[in-house]
Amino acid sequence: VDPAARYLFFLWNCLWKSGASILHGHAQMTSTRAMHYAKIEALRRQALTYRATYGTNYFDDLALAHRSVGLVTDIGDTAVLCNLTPVKEKEVLLVACSLTSDLRRAIAHVLDRIVHRLGVTSFNLAIYMPPLAAVPEDWGGFPHVVRIVDRGDPMNQTADVGAMEMYASSVVSSDPFYVADALTT
Repeated sequence: VDPAARYLFFLWNCLWKSGASILHGHAQMTSTRAMHYAKIEALRRQALTYRATYGTNYFDDLALAHRSVGLVTDIGDTAVLCNLTPVKEKEVLLVACSLTSDLRRAIAHVLDRIVHRLGVTSFNLAIYMPPLAAVPEDWGGFPHVVRIVDRGDPMNQTADVGAMEMYASSVVSSDPFYVADALTT
């Protein structure tokens, strides 16, 4: 509909603890012009700085670092990382060169495992991706990145995000090695 809106963002809020405005889980796609959303643009710029500094792809090295401590499972062409620095509980990152059938299978696998093995009922899922068409800035080496995070028990009335997360740093109590074990066994 709008060829200038090249920056696509997919998000899925499952239940009200995840920020869903309606009771059931729902997915949304949004797109922007001129620039991607701020956090995705910041990640793109950080990856470019990393490449300029170290001469390697940030996302490849991120997967390698997680792989070195046993926190990566491969599903075809998709690396499934149990995040060492999660934004919130049980964060899993999926990294693939594009929206492949392996990436779609990996998303289904992770959702199945976190729901049925880890008891997650409310979650957020987001897909970061390069622009849909040519743009002036450098997106070379930027993969499709899926982020999935547990938002806690919807029956618990306390918030899972507080001032610390909003203004300082994430507060996380889940162990990524426990999450990795649930995804692989």
